[in-house]
Amino acid sequence: MDKKEKIRKMIAEILRVNEDEIKEDTAIGDIPSWDSLNQLRILAAVESEFGIQFTPDVLMEMEDFSDIVQAVEERA
Repeated sequence: MDKKEKIRKMIAEILRVNEDEIKEDTAIGDIPSWDSLNQLRILAAVESEFGIQFTPDVLMEMEDFSDIVQAVEERA
């Protein structure tokens, strides 16, 4: 499983939705359960899974699925 699919699976599990609901441009607020608290959970899980740490600036810029994937690919 590549990084993108791992991240999609993690987001889907945290939000309790099917993986096919997570599209490239799916963003915080697009899915009712994707609120600010679950955004923090997603980002913490991603950091833990890939052994990376995002700076506050990067965290603030991540608004959708593709932003998260790009940030991971740049750091992992």
